[in-house]
Amino acid sequence: MISHPVRAWNERCWRIAYGLAASLLSIAAQAQQPAATVAAETRRDEEPNQQDEIVVIVVDEELPGFWEGSSLAIKPRSYYLDRDRDQNPDNAGWALGGGLTYRSGWWLGRINASATLFTSQKLYGPDDKDGTQLFKPGQESFTVLGEAFVTARLGEDTGLRLGRQSFDLPFVNKHDIRMVPNTFEAVALGRPAKTGFSYIAAYVDEMKRKNDDEFIPMSQAAGAAGTDEGLGLVAAQNNFGDGSLIGATYQRSFEVMNTFFIKAEKPFELGNDVTLRGYAQYTNQRSTGDALIGDFSTHLTAVMAEMIITNESFRLAASTAGRERGIQSPYGGPPNYLSIIVENFDRAGEDAWMVGASYDFKGTRLDGLSLFANVATGNTPDSGPTATPDEREYDLTVDYRFAKESALNGLWIRLRGAWIDQDERQGGDDFFDFRVIVNYSFDAL
Repeated sequence: MISHPVRAWNERCWRIAYGLAASLLSIAAQAQQPAATVAAETRRDEEPNQQDEIVVIVVDEELPGFWEGSSLAIKPRSYYLDRDRDQNPDNAGWALGGGLTYRSGWWLGRINASATLFTSQKLYGPDDKDGTQLFKPGQESFTVLGEAFVTARLGEDTGLRLGRQSFDLPFVNKHDIRMVPNTFEAVALGRPAKTGFSYIAAYVDEMKRKNDDEFIPMSQAAGAAGTDEGLGLVAAQNNFGDGSLIGATYQRSFEVMNTFFIKAEKPFELGNDVTLRGYAQYTNQRSTGDALIGDFSTHLTAVMAEMIITNESFRLAASTAGRERGIQSPYGGPPNYLSIIVENFDRAGEDAWMVGASYDFKGTRLDGLSLFANVATGNTPDSGPTATPDEREYDLTVDYRFAKESALNGLWIRLRGAWIDQDERQGGDDFFDFRVIVNYSFDAL
């Protein structure tokens, strides 16, 4: 249970986090100018809950023929989740399934097709422990054609994609944290770029959530039952030569809400294999049109500083959310740097901070093994209509990926544990979340 003295200490730490992140970036900038050849560092933790990347339609550089370039990828997955709660009912399930993806080559160098069949089959799932989101409600197994789209090349590097597809954007994304990802029925136009300017524009009509086999209108997915409104979006990102980037998205859920998101990242090479990377983001969200899920306006600001030293990294992050309402993310994972295994730390009026560390055993006898840990604390109003329990989350993730030279190349084993400590005086419920995820991928063609 989070006590009032601890909450006061957490509030002081939150203020310190902002100041320390700004100070680190300022000191780094004064100590050494960023080198033009610094490559963008990617965070090592591979946290699927943090969906802040802006990934657009990929157009192949090589254009093999339709049948010559065909591929069939088999991606089995096993997922066990057990959530042991102090007060509310427990959740538990074990599923076996994954995806089967066919992708064609290019017909006349202009058009290709792709389709993915997903399945989640119950191995274990008591009726009284429903709620894992591994299955449909009621612990029901399911199979669905989640992707079925065609891509047309318009020019050398621009693609038009039509049909059931995936997105990797803030707030509209796969959110691949269970057996089956979110997918969408949409038409999208985009231009990718490793450096320089990239963009995507799309109209999204319906989505299939990660624990369902039916596509429903975007407004229904947001919580407006019986409606059939879609969503329009535009996103752009510029990658600079030194590894810096700036990106933004604007999404309009017609008659529901608008979401604007912007982020910036900057690396500072400090020498001796030490890099400091700074991250900042801002989200503004408000109802629009008929306000089908209510009239509201909210926002979230988050910053993070990460020190990367050869195989290890250390990070410090903080965020603050608007007091009227929490951030809404019905179409995928939110972009907050503090969105970790269980909690997103973006509730109404929530001030949060996080410390974390990662280690990769690459180059040692334990090559293939990596791990990361986070501790995050969130404080919300103690009274009023948006009051929720203060909470703290302790996370540990252990990954093992088999080497490319190994006969088990493509096998990835992930163990995750999270302890959530909520203030019981505010109606909180402490619980432990444990997961075992096994992913495998290989080409059958």
